[in-house]
Amino acid sequence: MSKRLETEVWALDRCCGCGDCIALCSKGVLHNGPEAPILEKRQKNLGLSHTTLDTCTFCPRFCEMGCPRMEEEWAALEPWRVVSARTRPIGAIMAGGVPAGEPGDVIKRLLVAAMAAGLVDGAIVSDVDPWTLQPQLKVATTVGEVVDTLGTPYLWAPTLTAMNEAVYELGLQALAVVGTPCVSQGLRKLRAADNSRLDPYKKALRLSIAEFCTGVYKPDLTIDALVEKMEIGRHAVKRLEASPRDGLLTAVLWDGTTRTLPLSEVEGLMRLGCARCDDYVGESADIAVGTVGAKEGYATLIVRSQAGDTCLRAALNMGLLEVSDEVDLAALNMASREKDRRQRAQAFDKLTMMMLDALAEPLKRAEVKKAFIRLYDKSEGKSARALLEEENCNVTCGQC
Repeated sequence: MSKRLETEVWALDRCCGCGDCIALCSKGVLHNGPEAPILEKRQKNLGLSHTTLDTCTFCPRFCEMGCPRMEEEWAALEPWRVVSARTRPIGAIMAGGVPAGEPGDVIKRLLVAAMAAGLVDGAIVSDVDPWTLQPQLKVATTVGEVVDTLGTPYLWAPTLTAMNEAVYELGLQALAVVGTPCVSQGLRKLRAADNSRLDPYKKALRLSIAEFCTGVYKPDLTIDALVEKMEIGRHAVKRLEASPRDGLLTAVLWDGTTRTLPLSEVEGLMRLGCARCDDYVGESADIAVGTVGAKEGYATLIVRSQAGDTCLRAALNMGLLEVSDEVDLAALNMASREKDRRQRAQAFDKLTMMMLDALAEPLKRAEVKKAFIRLYDKSEGKSARALLEEENCNVTCGQC
């Protein structure tokens, strides 16, 4: 394991929980943890002596190559096409014969079209165990499995840990992955990795689909809170649905009724790493789907690559989706401004850490001063000479 991953990501609660590092660990010593992966400790016993081994000795650091939070910031992929989309009623082929604009329904149709057109031969999708309500990951290889298993993305599951099953156990060669925006960032980081040993993953990844996200919730705590606040038994709940559009968490019961709870009441159960995310609308995904900016009764669909465009065209040609150019771009721009505010907050957080380091190492004070100037924009009105002097100052003279 990379020490950078431990100190720069896990220790600072920046882990997004995508599962990329766990899937890529060449020694199989990383496992799921509540907020960050857990490193397995192994011991060597020789007689009466017991030595804890450094299991990451001579490690190629694949975990670091795949971790999206090792990047300072992500440049958004340019949109090819932005539309409002909804499913078309096609009777018995899909559950529900009426148009639907929920993101999950639109994503189902995209995957069905991709499979039917031969663009992908499988997809990593989320499901929910009907007995425990715990999120599950499944590698769907048929249209029926896609329709039956796509669950809510708002209960956390380490999506990319299913890559090894898809690539090595099932031998899939054209894989689609559905997840949150941070999952798409992990895939983008993996695709850009310069190591031939990661080629089996890179060659298999064909399509990434992200659902707009403002954070994911810890499954156990969320389900317990849901059952307590709604005063219903856990086994009475058939499935959970989160709707940021309405700000509600909905429990669909086995008797056909529903109970709702404001998402604001479970915000404290969100993963800590979500506070460090600056991508709400899937800016690294081939296709992003969500509710922000969509026409009434539709979902917003953003295409950002050739693979995404081909998938959407297939869905339209098969009559699985219908689209409209009516999109509230101002609402999407508002989401971008939210991203800017989050990035600025992260920059202040980073400045705080730098200042603490500078207390022990005076030479780091110059770096702190530059960061301070960038954040507070103190350069306005200064001459080029003054700025040059600041850049070259090592802040060791004690005059600042």
